[in-house]
Amino acid sequence: MGFIIYGQSKAAIGVDEVMVKCPSCEKDSLADLMVESLYFHIFWIPILPFSKDANLICQECGLKRFGVPFNLKVFSSNQEIKQKFRHPLRTYFGIIVIGALVLTGIVMSVVK
Repeated sequence: MGFIIYGQSKAAIGVDEVMVKCPSCEKDSLADLMVESLYFHIFWIPILPFSKDANLICQECGLKRFGVPFNLKVFSSNQEIKQKFRHPLRTYFGIIVIGALVLTGIVMSVVK
């Protein structure tokens, strides 16, 4: 009997400044943005990313918000930010390995 260690982790993608509407000072102001990729892992091997979260710090009042989802309520240029901050290739490692094994199995069965 063995243990399977699985869960979800975060990987930092990047940092930028964006214009957001702050809920505390109620102004459109610049905020420091750090984007994180959330992914599933098995035995600490990344399998598949499933979401992105943002951490924001308002430069006007200093309000810190963690785990902010990407939606139009927070970001006016939601699509631009999603395109700029893509999931790192290493978070797809498990899917790439599984796909390579399946492809190798298919090729080996055809060659015989």
